[in-house]
Amino acid sequence: MKTLVHDRKVCLACAGCVGTCPKMALDMFGLDLQIDYEKCIKCGICSKTCPVGALKIVEADDA
Repeated sequence: MKTLVHDRKVCLACAGCVGTCPKMALDMFGLDLQIDYEKCIKCGICSKTCPVGALKIVEADDA
């Protein structure tokens, strides 16, 4: 099973990923990215959009 992982240490809090999510599973609260895992379909669009690679789709065992 795959999951979306967010690396807060790398994230620029630019919110570029938020608008790309087709299920609106991402939102920014201040400098903190919130992920609604119930909405996320693990499509990877957000991870491809992130300029610093702060979002990754990984196997749940690797998370």
